[in-house]
Amino acid sequence: MEKKSNHIILKLLGVLFILYISLFIANLSGYYESKIRDNTITTEEGIREFESKVQNGEEIDLTSFLKNERVDYSNKISNLGDNLTYNIEHIVVKSLGIFTDIFKSLF
Repeated sequence: MEKKSNHIILKLLGVLFILYISLFIANLSGYYESKIRDNTITTEEGIREFESKVQNGEEIDLTSFLKNERVDYSNKISNLGDNLTYNIEHIVVKSLGIFTDIFKSLF
């Protein structure tokens, strides 16, 4: 029986190692910096467009300059996970508070 559990643990460690290596390579290759640079360029273009509209006296709608690229991936399962982790955190914090109160009363 222990061989199966060892294989599962080794597979999990292997997957975590591969994930770590891939994120490390992504960091070295500058993927995140290029994403930030692209966002900066987009912002600078928006500023130039805004300034030109102000100089020309055109009507300005601020919502046209705001770009919301955030995608909401929430669903019932993710909401359930959020609620579960919130409740676990609440229970752990309460338990630690009780434990520290007991510990304080001893000393």
